[in-house]
Amino acid sequence: MKQTVRVSLVIPVYNQLVHTMQCLESILRLPDKGDEIIVVDNASTDGTPEYLKGAGVTVISNATNLGCAKAWNQGIRASRGEVVGILSNDIVVTPGWLPALLRFMEQARHGIVSPAMREGPLDYELDRYAAEFTAACRKATRPGLLGPCMLVRREVFDKAGLFDESFSYGGCEDVDFLWQAQKAGITAGVTGAAFIHHFGMVTQKAVKKSGTSAYATQNLAYFQSKWGRTVRGNWLQRRIAGLRDRWMERMEQIRYGHTLVERG
Repeated sequence: MKQTVRVSLVIPVYNQLVHTMQCLESILRLPDKGDEIIVVDNASTDGTPEYLKGAGVTVISNATNLGCAKAWNQGIRASRGEVVGILSNDIVVTPGWLPALLRFMEQARHGIVSPAMREGPLDYELDRYAAEFTAACRKATRPGLLGPCMLVRREVFDKAGLFDESFSYGGCEDVDFLWQAQKAGITAGVTGAAFIHHFGMVTQKAVKKSGTSAYATQNLAYFQSKWGRTVRGNWLQRRIAGLRDRWMERMEQIRYGHTLVERG
């Protein structure tokens, strides 16, 4: 599918240079890489700023770590695309991921879309596995989004607003954004026609190790004060959601031989 809309990719980073390199190289090697890549550097100290100077991307440099929400919003405001990709730096994309997501967005008329993914160590042949996965799961879909990678129509931000900057560092922003979008009448979906690898909350773990671990509790408390419930809800809501998720994964496994979120 020929790309017919302008796409901007926004990637916040905080150290984790090796993962940032893998992420960018996986995007830049492909013919469909979007129209601009904006990396928001949250005061990295591990050589990331030096690497980004020669990476062929637009860089926004912050003097301190402003967290995911503020970094995403900086990138969104600076972007020019009709569709904005919000990516974590600990993902690796695969051939065809962007055209497949754009096609799914258009066909399903979603405002937000995410690819299927596998989480954990990258100890398998990614491109070959992705080709087999997407061939088997091209018709598989589920509602919602996956925080490590999503494409968002520009008008979604106009209707639902940007990411809530009251959240610190990382955690709950993606769920909050989804709920805010749904409140505005916007739908979201995940497709098996596109596939990425996700190493798994690498930056958040690094932030916790740095001694700034209180943000997780603060984010949960703020989320509850905003929505009148926790992310997972009370025990009955958790029970129902757990049963629903297990049923959905079981059906995906039976029909397609995979689930749309796999763990290695």
